[in-house]
Amino acid sequence: MGISLAILTAILWALFDVLRKKSLLFLTEVTVLLWIVFSQFIFFLIFLYFSEFNLVLKDYFLYAFLLILLNLVSLYLFLSVLKTGELSIYIPLLSFTPLFSAVYANIILGESLNYFQYIGIFFIILGAYLLYLDKFSSVTKNQFSLLKNKNFFIVIVVALIWSLTPVLDKECMKYSDIYLHGFIQSLGMLLFFPLIFIKKINLKSLSLKKKIKVNFFILALVVVGFLSTFFQLFTLNHIFVAELEALKRSIGIILSLIFGQYIFKEKINLIKFLAVCIIVLGVINIVIFT
Repeated sequence: MGISLAILTAILWALFDVLRKKSLLFLTEVTVLLWIVFSQFIFFLIFLYFSEFNLVLKDYFLYAFLLILLNLVSLYLFLSVLKTGELSIYIPLLSFTPLFSAVYANIILGESLNYFQYIGIFFIILGAYLLYLDKFSSVTKNQFSLLKNKNFFIVIVVALIWSLTPVLDKECMKYSDIYLHGFIQSLGMLLFFPLIFIKKINLKSLSLKKKIKVNFFILALVVVGFLSTFFQLFTLNHIFVAELEALKRSIGIILSLIFGQYIFKEKINLIKFLAVCIIVLGVINIVIFT
């Protein structure tokens, strides 16, 4: 059951990435972030009906507070990079999250992967590295320096943060249930949002647009965004964090290449194809030994 839920979660997150990328064509990063935060608050407020309202506040508070800040900052950073870079390049950089999650989860949750699963994570990272290397091999000929690439470092920071957030989610749900935790997180993000992005907020941007196509993407964005978050929280109760991250990122990488080619007209060459094959080997290793 855990593997099936993880695969479903991975597909939802891959679709969510595409919708975020597409939404940035006609909305600013802050506007997209505000739509996501506000809609998740509304959805979790409705789903609060199913909560048993069990909360151990003294154990929950510190993890929840840190999680709210990390989610807001990391999502904004990711959106800012996503708006400028190729979908099939910057998302694969997040393949480092399973390795970081394995470390975080071992320290905080006491979860340990086996030797073969670490090999699977290595294959996923190797495949993602080949994808990234392919992107910059042609650019370096024009005296482009990787060390001067701000987006590269931003995504690495995002990877470090997003490796930690599901670990904190799982720790928080020891002291709460999914529905109450989701509501508190969305409420906290909504309250902290104006404090962090006060100078960039434009409430008029939240109004629906005249173009039906734009409204469709906004609607799809908020619905898929909520489903991605909800199913991830649900899946965390059935599988190790690092296992979920490995499946989510690897499937996301493969789908990002497919979406990148057919939606954003990004080309898939031989190196990218071989990289995907290596990533698939990593996924197989993780699934077999889960």
